[in-house]
Amino acid sequence: MQNNRKTILGVPVDAYQPGEFIKEIEQGLQNSGVRTILAVNAEKIMFARRDPELFSILKESDFLIPDGFGPVVGLRLIHGKKVFRTTGIDLMGKLLDLAERKCAKVFIFGSRPDMIKTTAENIISKYPSINLVGTQHGYIPQKEFGKLIERINFLKTDILFVGLGSPKQEKWIYQHKKSLKVKYCMGVGGSLDVIAGKVQLAPAWISNIYLEWIYRLVKDPSRLKRQKIIPIFILSMLREALLSKF
Repeated sequence: MQNNRKTILGVPVDAYQPGEFIKEIEQGLQNSGVRTILAVNAEKIMFARRDPELFSILKESDFLIPDGFGPVVGLRLIHGKKVFRTTGIDLMGKLLDLAERKCAKVFIFGSRPDMIKTTAENIISKYPSINLVGTQHGYIPQKEFGKLIERINFLKTDILFVGLGSPKQEKWIYQHKKSLKVKYCMGVGGSLDVIAGKVQLAPAWISNIYLEWIYRLVKDPSRLKRQKIIPIFILSMLREALLSKF
């Protein structure tokens, strides 16, 4: 995927259409070594600019999906790449479908103790033939990470979904990548809560005009502090787009 990697405000993102990601991922199931899949949105771009560790993690990731209006609009304005966004929840669904078709083994790590069971049940209900080999809620102490990784590897996991929230999940994946023997490791953020039914996605008409962040803010006003960064992102992106024309 590296051959079509672009930058927005210096932060990398892959300029591929949604179907191209899953095609590349399917081909990679036959390969050895861990490949990482991370989502990039406006917030993450701004956070990565002031967090060198997160920036390095994104730079070294194998797949950086443009999730949200920020990277999609940025790719169009700055690089002339008319791509459609690949949301984390959509790509996770496609990977679960792929796992069911290819008999790939899936492990899910993240969410609250009272939610992970519901998440697993809903996945099995939708993908009845899926080989979900294990789950683990995200509220375990750091000292137990070694045993968790041993368990994931012992179960011969092919696809590991990590939903610890950002940037915690990205840093967890990066820290333990060398110890994992999975084929793919994807940071899925709040997708586990969506699958469990705890969080509702924005209506399609809101998503189509890239205003989910406003919908989420109305539903959860506590996000205001984080989302104050979005206007700054918009202004910075427009400035970079303008300068790119000269």
